[in-house]
Amino acid sequence: MKNKGSGRVLLFVVLFAALVYLGVHKETSSEPGEGVVVHQPAAQSQQPVVQSQQPVSRSTPQPQPPTFTGKEVTVIGDSVMVGVEPYLKELLPDVTVDGKESRQMVQAQKLLAELKANGTLGNYIIIELGTNGPFNKKQLRNILTALSDAKQVLLVTTRVPKGWQDTVNATIKEVVPEFNNAKVVDWYVASEGKPDYFYKDGVHLKPEGSRYYASLLLAALQEQ
Repeated sequence: MKNKGSGRVLLFVVLFAALVYLGVHKETSSEPGEGVVVHQPAAQSQQPVVQSQQPVSRSTPQPQPPTFTGKEVTVIGDSVMVGVEPYLKELLPDVTVDGKESRQMVQAQKLLAELKANGTLGNYIIIELGTNGPFNKKQLRNILTALSDAKQVLLVTTRVPKGWQDTVNATIKEVVPEFNNAKVVDWYVASEGKPDYFYKDGVHLKPEGSRYYASLLLAALQEQ
């Protein structure tokens, strides 16, 4: 009887151990424990994403060329400018043009002083003189010095089949760089190889030549 009782106890212990083992194994299978690699989705950032309401420009803004109607532009010249005037006014309706036949640079300083005194001299000044004769460096320096408060002064080279042509152009190109507000418009170079723009005298311009001349002046004004 003692052996029979001992056998029952042993059987009970074995069954109890088996039940405990099965329970632990089931619990371990349902929850990850040590040594078990669990792949979970990456945690989402809790910080809100703030988007710019306006696009960001990565390029540096470029300065725009000035827009001219001609109100601040004064042009003085000789008979060449008399022919160019109507075409220039197509581009700059409010420009002031004072062109006169046979005018020379020596007369320019007095004319500019008169325009300044009566309030009709603009901040942008174009001088087209040299067709009718040469001038010296001192004369040109005196004119540009008197215009030192202008925003810009343009000096136009000449094309004239006379002995002073090269002297005029050389004087302009030498003196103008001495003044920060002055610039050369090289008509001599721009008109090279364009004989059809001129009348037989090689100086005065046909309509297409005058229109081209006017466009060069406008382009020079708009350059920065």
